Amino acid sequence: MTQQDEYQYNNEEEAEMAQLHSIHINMNAVADVQRKMAGTGTSECVDCEEPISPERKAVAPWCIRCVDCQYYFEKRAPKID
Repeated sequence: MTQQDEYQYNNEEEAEMAQLHSIHINMNAVADVQRKMAGTGTSECVDCEEPISPERKAVAPWCIRCVDCQYYFEKRAPKID
């Protein structure tokens, strides 16, 4: 295997990982929409596993993240125009 072949393999591997990451993000988004439509959420944050405050659950019963984790989730989510 030449260095060029190895470089190409790394790019293909990285592209595949990026595609899998994108699929994972989309699946989470679909699950979020399904929960919102059903009006259900979780009692613990899916990211930090801490309990979600009763105040947040009262305002957004479909939520799956605590306020802090939701902030960071939205901050790193890609913008859709």
